[in-house]
Amino acid sequence: MATADQRTVGTVGTVGTAGTAGPMATAGPAGSAGGAGDSSTSMQAAAGAAVLYFDPNPTAAKLATAGLRLAGYRVLHAASLDQAVELCRTHGPAGDQTIAALLLDTATAPAVSAAVLRALLEVPGAASLPGMLLVSRANPVPFPGAETLPSLKRPFTTPALLKFLRDAIDVVPTVKPTRTRVTPDDAVLRLEIALQQFFPELEPETDTLRRFAATLNSMAELPTLASGVTLQAALGPNRLESVLEMLDADGARGVLTVERTDPGARATVRLHLDRGRLRMAEATMDGDGENLRLERFVLELEAMVPSQLEALVQAEDPQQRSLAQRLLDGRYLRSDELAAALANQAREIACQALTWTGGRLSFAPSEQLHPLIAQLGRGHTEVRVAEVIMMGLRRTDERAEMGPHMATLEEVYVRVDDEVAKLGRHAFAKDELGVLELLNGRNSIKDVARKTRTGTFAVTKVLYRLSRSGLARRAAPPVRT
Repeated sequence: MATADQRTVGTVGTVGTAGTAGPMATAGPAGSAGGAGDSSTSMQAAAGAAVLYFDPNPTAAKLATAGLRLAGYRVLHAASLDQAVELCRTHGPAGDQTIAALLLDTATAPAVSAAVLRALLEVPGAASLPGMLLVSRANPVPFPGAETLPSLKRPFTTPALLKFLRDAIDVVPTVKPTRTRVTPDDAVLRLEIALQQFFPELEPETDTLRRFAATLNSMAELPTLASGVTLQAALGPNRLESVLEMLDADGARGVLTVERTDPGARATVRLHLDRGRLRMAEATMDGDGENLRLERFVLELEAMVPSQLEALVQAEDPQQRSLAQRLLDGRYLRSDELAAALANQAREIACQALTWTGGRLSFAPSEQLHPLIAQLGRGHTEVRVAEVIMMGLRRTDERAEMGPHMATLEEVYVRVDDEVAKLGRHAFAKDELGVLELLNGRNSIKDVARKTRTGTFAVTKVLYRLSRSGLARRAAPPVRT
């Protein structure tokens, strides 16, 4: 092994505190340093371009290794002194001569890197290999003698590392003949490095990576609001009552659309807001949708005979008008009666939507009211947004109070006649008597609500009181033989 006074270019003197280490060559861009040894090294690297890379930090080592391998270099990574020495003996000048350069990371543990360097210099022929250091910006000279070696400061980019390595050893790695690659841009290169880190067996083409990167970018883009929509949010993290309160405070006018996306319970509600008032509501939903139709609220007002209303609903309309429009145009209802029915319907639909815990909502402002609302005009029954919020929160509390005892829409109950007879009719309110008469073991909650011309929630509240008092119970399912 050469001694220090025989060197003409770049030597490493005392390393750490262990005394004088042998020389380690540094090659300039033209490869003039190191004499015949450097010429031999260039030939070896051109054939295999293997780099012995020491880095005790596994995360940093994975990233640097992936970048070097993607550029065509073979990387022999060592995480300890023993591994580095063994690799150098096996693949260095005294072995199969595939190692073209030594790359040591000193940013993590400078003293350890200095010890590794001393040990490598004792391996036969290793002193003739070009040596490079990766250093930290806070400690650019990690040990005495390091200033004579080429160094690259962390943090650095992969292109900077490749340029540093090529400038130091003056060898361009051989590209794998099985892969025809296009020069990647920075985003594609970073994606390829990440894939190499986690899936080293994959070797995708540059065009494939570019399409993959474009797909990832499109998935990361924020959704574009629909035309006319100024507010869009997820229902759950954003409470409907909070959105209504905000729109009420702003005096907004427009349509608030609320969609429920739970499997088996999908629904869509459109609330027509008019500067603090809920003028109308439309609903399309599974399950309880029948309970929210306008017919129910017209019958509750006793403004029409049920048979007349049913005939109107069943009749075909060539103009495809809504039921409310047909009631108004045909003068079946006065304007104030229809306005009252629409207000009651809107209140019920909004209260139903306030119980939803998942879905999405959007608001589209508009100075143009729904044609039916504009035709009805003002001065009739109106529902304030604050009233809707209060009623919705009240129902939420009542649902929580009933808990598991709250009846579902399809459940069937039967009254306990003996207990009811003991109390007498005078002990019951009018709504309780109406529900009791229909608890015959055949009518579901939905049937009772339709026959009493009340909402299902009103029926469940009455039924909760009756069942908890022992005056009604769930009907036993029929026995099948």
